[in-house]
Amino acid sequence: MAGDDITDQLPTRPDPQSGEPRPPTAPTQHAEGYNERKPSRVPRPPKGQSPVLEYYRGSRLSAWLTSLVPSAVLLVAGMLHSGVMWTLTFWPTWLFVGGLYAFNVYAWRSEVVTAGADWVRFRRHWVCTYELTSIRLVARGANGHDLVLEDRDGRAVGAKPYLFQANRRLWDLVYLGMRHSAANGAEVNRPARGTYPEVAAAGLRGSKSRGRTQDSDSSE
Repeated sequence: MAGDDITDQLPTRPDPQSGEPRPPTAPTQHAEGYNERKPSRVPRPPKGQSPVLEYYRGSRLSAWLTSLVPSAVLLVAGMLHSGVMWTLTFWPTWLFVGGLYAFNVYAWRSEVVTAGADWVRFRRHWVCTYELTSIRLVARGANGHDLVLEDRDGRAVGAKPYLFQANRRLWDLVYLGMRHSAANGAEVNRPARGTYPEVAAAGLRGSKSRGRTQDSDSSE
């Protein structure tokens, strides 16, 4: 098959159980995150899939500090609008600020990404990274873009690219699967082609290889 021929030119697909050989270092667009050093509980792999090899969940300290920002902004806005003393002594202000802070900590800590050699999962959604049919960067208004991956069984997972890239070793696994899938015919939209050039190049080579095979078959 043409797809098999073109993937022979790509780095070797890791063993599902051991994750060896490790994928090459993938290009990134975001800073590495502060991963939880000793996770209290690593989610299990999807049913029937290979073991969890990599994991990302923002550390408690990063969640606490990041969640302070919107709460602080709200307090400052209240002070500018109604005065310092009124804002600080009006008890519903603290109730609302505290609730906002707790919600943001919970939301930040719920953003858990896990990956095996051939799958990736975000929260409850997962895909087989070597069976992708679609690789897209989708605009989400003021919140930037989501990287949305869909596989041949109709599953889909979407998250901010920085979440996939926060753990570099996790991103290496996902990125190599994206390259192999693109070579085997996965659709890659224009924003994704511009952001992930090696994925785009693999798709282009795969397309040319399939074209040559079709030409050869038609001439027989």
